[in-house]
Amino acid sequence: MRKILLLICSILITGILPVMADGISVISFKLLDTDLTANTRGTQKLDQNGEKAALIKIVTPERGFLFNGGSLGIVGTEEKAGEIWLYVPPRAQKITITHEVFGVLRDYFYPVSVQGGRTYEMLLDIGTGRYVTITSSQAKSDVTVDGEYLGKSPIYNRYMNYGRHAIVTQNGIYEGQDTIVVSFNDSKDTKMVNVEMKDMSSHFGEVTVNVENNADIWFNDRQVGTGTWSTQLREGSYTIETRKDNCDPVRTTFVVHPQQQNTITAAPPTPHTGRLNIYTRPRSAKAILNGNTPIDVAELQTLPVGTYQLAFNHKGYVGTDREFTVTHNQTTTDTVTLARVKYIKPKAFYFGAGYAIRSLGGITALAGAVLWNFDLQASYTFGLSKSDDVRWYSTDGNDNYLSSVSYKRSTFAIKLGYQIALTERLGLTPQVGYEIEKLAGTVEDGTNLYGDKASAKCLSIGAKFLWAPIKHIHVFANPAYSIGMSKDENFQKIADNSDIKAGGFMANLGVIFNF
Repeated sequence: MRKILLLICSILITGILPVMADGISVISFKLLDTDLTANTRGTQKLDQNGEKAALIKIVTPERGFLFNGGSLGIVGTEEKAGEIWLYVPPRAQKITITHEVFGVLRDYFYPVSVQGGRTYEMLLDIGTGRYVTITSSQAKSDVTVDGEYLGKSPIYNRYMNYGRHAIVTQNGIYEGQDTIVVSFNDSKDTKMVNVEMKDMSSHFGEVTVNVENNADIWFNDRQVGTGTWSTQLREGSYTIETRKDNCDPVRTTFVVHPQQQNTITAAPPTPHTGRLNIYTRPRSAKAILNGNTPIDVAELQTLPVGTYQLAFNHKGYVGTDREFTVTHNQTTTDTVTLARVKYIKPKAFYFGAGYAIRSLGGITALAGAVLWNFDLQASYTFGLSKSDDVRWYSTDGNDNYLSSVSYKRSTFAIKLGYQIALTERLGLTPQVGYEIEKLAGTVEDGTNLYGDKASAKCLSIGAKFLWAPIKHIHVFANPAYSIGMSKDENFQKIADNSDIKAGGFMANLGVIFNF
């Protein structure tokens, strides 16, 4: 029976309220002495005579009003949050306000003189309630009316319809509650309500929220921290949301227990991902992600959005580094082709050493460069083997024996060739060259040294064979045949009286370091 009576009362109140509405009226109109809006560049307006207009800030909960300023007219209107800005000419005296629902306020005469470049405030009553100003015993407390958050106290001139309204205030551990009734019989002056707040610390707990990846923490639709957030909350259940660029937000619900530390590890936001589809030649190539993580590019890779560095390598091929950008819900596709290692390179610098197999052979040091397969090589052979003794006699016609001398041959050579890659690891370089041979003598018997530093010049024809067992190292064989072109007098005498000849067949065997 009681529930039926309450239902009937609710229906009656709902039906009576429209009847009780008493139309549009002005609660107050006053000059805002310190408000310079009407006299500030960007917000001031001029009337048709070029004079600064007056600005009336009309506080009202509704929209859709029409304004008529009579013969002086209206300069303009702008709708703002919670109010309407009405620009009128200076010396305006009255205004007519109409609304298709709330009726007409005809010929309202301004109670004060309206001056150009000044700002005024009008509280407009639509006849369905009263203006209420809400304060609290704790300043700057959050104010909620009938479940709607209004902001921090004090809340000035909030229009409330006739009826009962629940007011809740909160400021940290302080809370307050009040219920007010806005009645048709209330004075049209702004209703003043002050909410007393109480210390509710016994119902609060200390809360620390942590989240990985330095994500932002949102609570009650506002960001409260990044990575961590510490606060006090009333006992109960709460939900926070973690957010981060290029991620989907994730919510975490937790329970706060009073008078204790509540530490919550929130779920981090889920990174946006994309796919990386890389085809490599050869297909079995290996890939290293960002310098330290091996990945199998033979399979489709799902990765968080971002830019990645991939290093590709395969035995026998030249490694390469590539950069890829992964975008949200997209597949990045590419082909990476590795070039085979060029063991026989068309451009290179090299040096090495070998042994010269020939009469009076020795150790050969060489260096050279290859450019567009043209190979320019310089070498020097240090003679190690001694010749048979060469006997020297006087040239005065008596043929008197003078000395017996042995010789070592050193050779400086410049050779030019063209390099041909026979296979991946084998090369052939036909060569022509110019050689200077010098003899260094040692007295074996007697006292005089004859023929020391004798020299001959030769033209050589040969070839250099290369085999590359590993990158940067070549084993070479360099057979050549040298033809003596000219000899000095001593060399000619030595050649005439011994088995030492200029030029001849030779072969160098050794190792080259190639770069």
